[in-house]
Amino acid sequence: HAGSDTDRDRLYFTGRLEDGRSFAAVESSWKPSFHINNADLGKAGALLSGIPYTVHASHLESFSGRETLARLEFCHYRERRKAFSILGDAGIPSPDGSMKPAEAFLSGLGIRGPLGVQGEFRQGRSVDMVFPHPRLTALEEAAPVRLRIDSIDIETDTKSGAIRAIGFSISDSSFENLKSAVAVVAPPDFSFPGAGTVSGVMFHSDEKSLLEAFIAGIQQADPDVLTGWNFLDFDFPRLAERCGRLGVPFVLGRSSESAKFFERGEGKSASALVPGRQVIDALRVTRSGPERFSDYRLETVARSVLGEGKLVALDGREKIDELDSLYASDPVSFGNYCLKDAELVFGIFKKTGLFRLTMERSALTGVMLDKAWTSVVSFERIYGMELMKRNIAPDFPSDAAVSGAAGGTILEPEPGLFANVAVFDFRSLYPTIIRTFNIDPLSHARAYGITGRTITAPNRAVFLRDPGILPSLIAGYFASRGDALKKGDAIAGHVYKILMNSFYGVLGTSSCRYGRTELAGAITSFARKWLLLSRDWFSREGYRVLYGDTDSLFVVSGLSDSSSYDEFGSHCAALAEKLNRFLGQRIHSEYGLESFLELRFEKAYRRFMIPPLRSRRDGDAPGVLRGRAKGYGGHLIARDGTLSVEVKGMEAVRRDTTELGRRLQLELLELVFSGAGEDLFLKHIRHTIAELRAGVLDMDLVYRKRLSRPPEDYTASTPPQVKAARALGWKGRRGTVEYIWTTLGAEPASARNSPIDYDHYIDTQILPAAESIASVMGWTKLAAGGGKRRRRSGDFESGQMELEW
Repeated sequence: HAGSDTDRDRLYFTGRLEDGRSFAAVESSWKPSFHINNADLGKAGALLSGIPYTVHASHLESFSGRETLARLEFCHYRERRKAFSILGDAGIPSPDGSMKPAEAFLSGLGIRGPLGVQGEFRQGRSVDMVFPHPRLTALEEAAPVRLRIDSIDIETDTKSGAIRAIGFSISDSSFENLKSAVAVVAPPDFSFPGAGTVSGVMFHSDEKSLLEAFIAGIQQADPDVLTGWNFLDFDFPRLAERCGRLGVPFVLGRSSESAKFFERGEGKSASALVPGRQVIDALRVTRSGPERFSDYRLETVARSVLGEGKLVALDGREKIDELDSLYASDPVSFGNYCLKDAELVFGIFKKTGLFRLTMERSALTGVMLDKAWTSVVSFERIYGMELMKRNIAPDFPSDAAVSGAAGGTILEPEPGLFANVAVFDFRSLYPTIIRTFNIDPLSHARAYGITGRTITAPNRAVFLRDPGILPSLIAGYFASRGDALKKGDAIAGHVYKILMNSFYGVLGTSSCRYGRTELAGAITSFARKWLLLSRDWFSREGYRVLYGDTDSLFVVSGLSDSSSYDEFGSHCAALAEKLNRFLGQRIHSEYGLESFLELRFEKAYRRFMIPPLRSRRDGDAPGVLRGRAKGYGGHLIARDGTLSVEVKGMEAVRRDTTELGRRLQLELLELVFSGAGEDLFLKHIRHTIAELRAGVLDMDLVYRKRLSRPPEDYTASTPPQVKAARALGWKGRRGTVEYIWTTLGAEPASARNSPIDYDHYIDTQILPAAESIASVMGWTKLAAGGGKRRRRSGDFESGQMELEW
């Protein structure tokens, strides 16, 4: 943890040593400063006449290379802060004035991950060792340090907001040895021996003593990291509010300063500051990880990852009622429920490697754990440190609008059902384009007015040929990722992959000081050029290209149904190698550059389907069908020759589709890919509708949608999920809502009062899943009558009509 005590002009750094001891290092010799253009010194002098400072020649070049810089040094940080504000209001920019003191200090020393601490030390009050005059140095390699982590969960009275129980589980970052405890406020009429323990649960007479014991427990355990599920949007702010209300000092850190909570702002997530410790939200980390889940409730993720879940798995009003009853009748089990939630977080972290993934990303980028998954902050820190190595200042913040760039190139999809389709994709297309064509913020900024030594992108953006920072970084990441994968370290490999892949998005956003429309546009324009060229190459070679999206091409292979996966692999690998040689020659002849683009065979489908668009476009000739972009399904061939249905972008993978709709479309695709005809297809739909109306499928009719803001904030309209959340009594709460469509509209799945509207599910879940497939096959019985869908399903179910709605 890095921070500053600006009242006394010192920086402090806390952490854990490789031998397990905690430490604090205090830097009091630093001098607050920032840079401005030399040309602005005269104007700045007049504005800062009341503030003492000294002017020094800077050893840093300006980012563009067209200005010279001066460094303004101040005696106290409060003077620096005031001066920066005054100059900013006057339109005098600074390349580093917005940097936090600790960040600037660490960047100057090149520290981003492991560090060495030298100097005399003494025993501390809240840490094992205090270094009052430390020498901090960056370490490229160091023994692994096991951070100490505390997973916390609270249970509250939903009516009063009072905290009833706090469970916490302590471990180090190996998650091998857990020490857990739970404390509960004794319910009325519960007999316990004072503030004593009953069956492993510590009971307290009131909420205040519970909170005091919890904070004392944190101080005794001395964790480096505080975490929990949805911790920053629920547990932490509730703990802060209750401590404030009851007069309990909210001192969770390694100093006497109170912990602070910062509510969500426009474009910003809620955050916390605990001096000397880091706070991360396990839910947010899981959302940033490589695995996707149907929703991000702890129960859902734990069941998927661990095969076990919460002790009370109900949801909504039913869950609240069950927990209220459990608290009153069996407070020991209530406490164990709370503790289980804290322990599940560690189980998820251990099984997925997500905490290690966070530590690896933090060490790679130099960003602290709580910000490790923020792309812009990570990029600016990495790039800024590379600039410092070259004695170049960061770019000046810009108010220029950054429009991003057009998305990935989409080739017109050809609708239909096809046999033996191979998918080719460019390995890390955007990073390899950056590396091949030297796309780099500094290279672009310094190409102004240069002729003869530049590279011009298809969007007309210009870059120097001298090796740029970003291409060099990517080359290093590729090498490190390759080494990690050779060692079987998939976690480290994933860190490098997602970091490289984030660079395009960062360069196309105005929230990044290096973001420019022309930078992002250069990447996508090059991508479009080589995707189209690859499509044309396949066509010249006699292959039919069905579809292309950003970095992938779907090609009819010409192989037979008897071809094995290995035969696909060898045939397509030869094609990819030939195309890569062609691209390399073209890039060398046109740009004089080495190509790092690499097309690879990714997978093969025995049968592949692209459904048509549901609606016609203006100008389409009668009878012309256009394929649906980003929506397709196929019979995927596994290495062992087995086949499985894979769907992208169709109803089966849409978030607004119920389990009924998802499963039915997969079943219908399986039928079609296996050669079933229209009659069997219709028979399966009839059977499904019969089961639906008989109530057999009621458990598969739940919609799950997430509220991004509290229900009371929806004023212009009332979507179904908002209606259901209001019926559950949600206020000031966000999260995933489960609801069922009834004859009176959306109602909470846990508190449904009205009959299910089965016609709604036929219209919105069954028919859309079926129609997209039937239209590809040219089957017409599904819509033979051409009438309205609703209230006609009875005719279809009886078989008296040809699927008329």
